[in-house]
Amino acid sequence: METTRDKVLAVVFALGVHALAIGVLFVGLLWEPAPQAEAAEGPAIEAMLVSSPQQSATTAKAMAAAEKQIAEQKILQKQNATPPPQPKPEPTPQDAPQPQQLAPQARLPKPDTVNQDEVRRAAELAAEQKQLQEQDERRKQEQIDLTKQQQQQQQQEAENRQRLAQQQLVQQQQLEEIRKARAAAERDVKLKEEAMKQLQDQAARVAQGHAPPAAVAATTPPHPPAGSAGAGTDLRGKYVQAIKAVANENWHHENVPEKVHCIVQFKQLPGGEVFLVNFLDCPLDAAGRESVEAALKRTPLPYAGFESVFQPQGKIDMCYPEEACK
Repeated sequence: METTRDKVLAVVFALGVHALAIGVLFVGLLWEPAPQAEAAEGPAIEAMLVSSPQQSATTAKAMAAAEKQIAEQKILQKQNATPPPQPKPEPTPQDAPQPQQLAPQARLPKPDTVNQDEVRRAAELAAEQKQLQEQDERRKQEQIDLTKQQQQQQQQEAENRQRLAQQQLVQQQQLEEIRKARAAAERDVKLKEEAMKQLQDQAARVAQGHAPPAAVAATTPPHPPAGSAGAGTDLRGKYVQAIKAVANENWHHENVPEKVHCIVQFKQLPGGEVFLVNFLDCPLDAAGRESVEAALKRTPLPYAGFESVFQPQGKIDMCYPEEACK
């Protein structure tokens, strides 16, 4: 890279070459012999100094040689010369969003290496305190969750107790109704048994001749006339078959197993109303027994036409189907 110093040297060499050329030209002019003045009369003659072609060629050669020498010197200077020091760039102001600092910044204090252990211990203490605080918060949250869970469990237990109390109340009411119904049925059975006993007592008194004929006619069924024992036996058989027919017709035996004999004893009032059923030999379950009892109590058993063979207490074998049970 061409520096200012090189430019100055080049200009100086150029001026020196031109000065040398002018000097050579001036010497050449001085070399010409001065013309002798002739003493002649006439007008004065003007003359112009003109160099010869030989002199001009000599001057040109000298100038070319001088320029070549200057050029060679410049090349040697570029090859041997050390690069001149670069000028330092002058600082230029920069646009900043913040105003420039007028006063110099205070020097930061030199860190104290002596208190590093205290700083480290303080950091460790702060970390331990933070860990303890987090553990305390977790314990509080766990306690809150446990309290909420206990409250929910207590509420659930209270609801269960209330539901159980309601169920027990309903069961007690149902049991009370069952006891009332059973007591009413027992009273009814007792009244009917007492009525049956009164009828039997009246029949016994009539047989002994203690009751008036009107009372006997009103309270005892007519007896078959003397000498009609065969007719009474045939009527009794028809009476038993009629009772079985009515009981089987009233029996809903859809869920009762077939060919299972259920022997029951029943008590009835005059008119055929059954008020008590006792199971003597019956392998049926509770539902089957209820169906048998309902069949005997659903409608009155046959009575009209069988007054002479009526019995307040009877026994029957319930079995389905009847044809297969014989």
